[in-house]
Amino acid sequence: MTRSGLTRLLIVGIAGLVAALSLAAVRSTDALWSDRATATATTAKTGQLTLVAGGGTGSTYQFPGLAGTGQLPGQQSQAPLVISNGGTTPLRYRLTAAGPQVTSGSAVTVTLSGAVGGTCGTGPLTGTSAFTTVDASSAGTATVGVWRSLAKGASETWCIRSALKAVSGTSSSTYSILFTFGTEQTRS
Repeated sequence: MTRSGLTRLLIVGIAGLVAALSLAAVRSTDALWSDRATATATTAKTGQLTLVAGGGTGSTYQFPGLAGTGQLPGQQSQAPLVISNGGTTPLRYRLTAAGPQVTSGSAVTVTLSGAVGGTCGTGPLTGTSAFTTVDASSAGTATVGVWRSLAKGASETWCIRSALKAVSGTSSSTYSILFTFGTEQTRS
């Protein structure tokens, strides 16, 4: 074999070796490792989250005490809303969305406000603010609710006020107010 033939053979051999090593490197990036650890004895606690707003269940509550029928702009209604922890673990919750759901007539905009504790009279709302006052024209209007904690079996009362701000047409409207709550488990 001549010197140029040996050189070619050497180059082909080196190229083949580089290709084989490259393929082996690519294949070896699969997860070829594992790890284990032993934990000391511990107790994991779980529970059932159940927030009960009024007489409803689930995360959305239709508030019959604030239903509007034949109201004029500027008129308001208010009613107490009892919120209870019906689950097996402490929780925290807040109002995440609220607003009117029109069942007949023109679209409406309402101003919603709420306070925890205090009284539900005709004057200014007393107690601690439950959420930032919001003008809502649909049931899914986002609200800025304050996180509230409830122990298992505990409840608290909110005073909710709805004031009809505007009606989009000339016909009267019938609507209900929907509230959507978010909940999280807390440590006991």
